[in-house]
Amino acid sequence: MRSIFKDDGKALVVAMDHGMIGNVQLSPILNIAEKVIKGGADALLVTPAAARYLIEKLSRRVPLVLSIPYDPQYVELAVKLSADAVKTTYFGRVPLDWDMMEKIWAVARACDEWGMPYMVEIVPCDDSGKILYDLEKVKQAARIGGELGGDLVKTTYVGPSKAYRTVIESTFVPITIMGGPKMDTVKELLTVVKEAVDAGATGGTIGRNIWQHEDPERMVKALISIIHENKDVEDVLKIVER
Repeated sequence: MRSIFKDDGKALVVAMDHGMIGNVQLSPILNIAEKVIKGGADALLVTPAAARYLIEKLSRRVPLVLSIPYDPQYVELAVKLSADAVKTTYFGRVPLDWDMMEKIWAVARACDEWGMPYMVEIVPCDDSGKILYDLEKVKQAARIGGELGGDLVKTTYVGPSKAYRTVIESTFVPITIMGGPKMDTVKELLTVVKEAVDAGATGGTIGRNIWQHEDPERMVKALISIIHENKDVEDVLKIVER
């Protein structure tokens, strides 16, 4: 975990695992990876196949979080690839049904055996798959992720900051917020991250709002300034808009 999180206990993980669901906007992946690393990203979230490719091609080492299926064997693969953590993804009803909990537990047990940090992503959705920005549901998601063995929970942000602090306090493991679909403005993203960090989140695991921007490097620099330097949104906007 210390390879991902700095001494302040915070991190910006750039999510780059969207290609597995057919998103080809994340291309060329090496070019984007180099830009976000130059911007100061603390870690990259990628699939095992992309990890193999990037490990060979990147000009310098960066911590990697592997997005894996609910298969404990992939934890061993992550160890072989020298990954720094693994992540599983769940978008659906909260609380989870027993079968889903068993799947997460199985990966958590494998992570314990291999000494591999585990990011559990739990995003509350309705029956149609629409994300629910509901404070009580996000609280449940945060607590469930910790109870099932996650070392870190990735979930949605629901403002304002004072309200989100109750989400942070609802569990006993760190929380990283997701970025979700590309937001309407850069200021909206920066405000969300600032409020989340002020509430006690470790930072964000953010993808589209970084690499769909015309300058991913500057977007990362701006987010890093908020997460690690506690700068204000208006000051950080200058980094992106100059």
